[in-house]
Amino acid sequence: MKKYLVMILSAVTLWGCGGYIQNENGSEYIKQLDGEPIGCTFLYKLESEVSVYDQDDARRYLENRIADQARPGNAYWIVSERTRPNEWVIFGPERAFVLAANVYDCPNVRTVRTARSDKPMPEYDIKPCRGVFNGVDDGRCFQ
Repeated sequence: MKKYLVMILSAVTLWGCGGYIQNENGSEYIKQLDGEPIGCTFLYKLESEVSVYDQDDARRYLENRIADQARPGNAYWIVSERTRPNEWVIFGPERAFVLAANVYDCPNVRTVRTARSDKPMPEYDIKPCRGVFNGVDDGRCFQ
């Protein structure tokens, strides 16, 4: 019985570690992009490193750092993300999140188009399957 109680308390303690970092200085209005934006002005590149349990906390920390800059910008694109182990840690996160982001100033952040979302889907040479093309079955019919 004690073993189950310890396991439940451990799970509740770790669950409480997520969501530790809160938005500050209007950073909740900064938009994360999935690719390089079209029609926005590149401001600077920012790298942040923070020891937290959750990746969302690392992202929020980055947004807070962007909001604290002299030219904060209103959109960012994470160009690289990695983790590195924290050495000699007894209590606390075992790894640190390192995020590198390009920060942009966009005229209308709600309607930002990115290079990733504007790429057309690859087109394949798929012909309709009627069995014969101009009287010759050339084997390019996919079902």
